[in-house]
Amino acid sequence: MKFGIFIFGDNHPELGRSNQKYYQEVLTIAEWAEELGFDSFWLGEHHLYWYGTCVSPPMVIAALGQRTKRIRLGPAIAVPSFHNPLIVAEEYALADNLCNGRLEFGLGSGFSPVEFQQFGMTPEEAREKFWEGSEIILKAWQGETFSYHGKHYNFDNVSLYMQPLQKPVPIWLAASSDDTIIKAGQLGLPMMGIPFARSRNLTDVKAKNDIYLGNYRQAGHQAAPQIMVAMHFYLHQNEQAAVDGARPYFERAISFHKTHRRPGSKIPQLDNIKQERLGFFTTPEDSVAILRDYEKIGVTQVIAMVNFGGVPMTDVRRTMELMSKEVFPKLQ
Repeated sequence: MKFGIFIFGDNHPELGRSNQKYYQEVLTIAEWAEELGFDSFWLGEHHLYWYGTCVSPPMVIAALGQRTKRIRLGPAIAVPSFHNPLIVAEEYALADNLCNGRLEFGLGSGFSPVEFQQFGMTPEEAREKFWEGSEIILKAWQGETFSYHGKHYNFDNVSLYMQPLQKPVPIWLAASSDDTIIKAGQLGLPMMGIPFARSRNLTDVKAKNDIYLGNYRQAGHQAAPQIMVAMHFYLHQNEQAAVDGARPYFERAISFHKTHRRPGSKIPQLDNIKQERLGFFTTPEDSVAILRDYEKIGVTQVIAMVNFGGVPMTDVRRTMELMSKEVFPKLQ
């Protein structure tokens, strides 16, 4: 099992922390991640609100490329629906060059109805633009002249001089709905998801993984399937101290669900997430036992949200050290 760090990008105003200060912390966390043996470092793309201050993951990846040497870097996720796909292709190609070929490219259609509204599209239009835009990006990265004619985008005889350093760039597809999970399996793309947002419990996570794995195998793909999950981590040697310590930061981080969630979606609760093993507010020993269960249902990589809701840097460091010293050796 591989492990990474996932920076969602939430910087709540009540913290009184400037975005400049926040990103100094993000850069430091990335350096810690490399030092402590994490495999990857991921950044969410969001716009307009405090819950997602990473408005340009390729810009941050370029900065991280100068502060790190080994760790893989990627968006979780890039949202082509919000941009001209040729610009997305160019910017991430440039980022791959600036981080010396360490880009992991996670793609998704987004989830915030507020972002869709402000950018002038319905969720259905966002999904349509996502699939078209993703196809265009992948065509552009082949380095050849191509044309594309779809519902939302039309290009004639276009090619990009700015190409990724890697050939090919690893591609991940974020999938929550069964339709997208099925398509990820059929296409043979590695799948990524956030269990606490899309599943009720570990049994439900397994059911979604089984859908993916069944379609992956039925399509005849030969490479070993890859499944990534993103989850909150706040570790302490004492379980109750972990729960009590994480609670105020978790509640602050997920408060956007009350105003910016999809209609009908649930508001996450820490105690429920912990009980259903969809998050890690616990000890390293308990974490290993839970992660073994995730490994059994096909999960190959876990990316940890460790700085959610303003978790102090001392607590972030403790969680990362406990993962490195007491979790990794038993699972890697």
